[in-house]
Amino acid sequence: MEVKLGQSQALTNMNSQNIELQRATQENQQKVNNQQKQNQQKTEEITPEKINNAVNELNKKLEMLNSQLRIETDEDTGIQVIKIVDKDTKEVIRQIPPEAVLKVAKYLNEVAGLLFDSKV
Repeated sequence: MEVKLGQSQALTNMNSQNIELQRATQENQQKVNNQQKQNQQKTEEITPEKINNAVNELNKKLEMLNSQLRIETDEDTGIQVIKIVDKDTKEVIRQIPPEAVLKVAKYLNEVAGLLFDSKV
């Protein structure tokens, strides 16, 4: 008789632990969902106007270093390129992505065009 009572009590304890675990899992899932919603809202707030404002602010700060920030699109690859240029000599001081990466991307585009070029 005591063994049966002990087993039923153990089962009751296990059930209550399972319920607590389910609640904790649901709470964690809700937290994750809320965080994802907040992240989506943050990314949706970026507009071209805000980007232009940020570029203008950076240019004002770079004027002290006699430099200028440029954002361009590479003609061959369509990749956005960010350059810091010396204001007087127009020499590129830093570029993201580097010129070598753009050349590799262009080459890969050409190779892909050769491989998948189909004539109907």
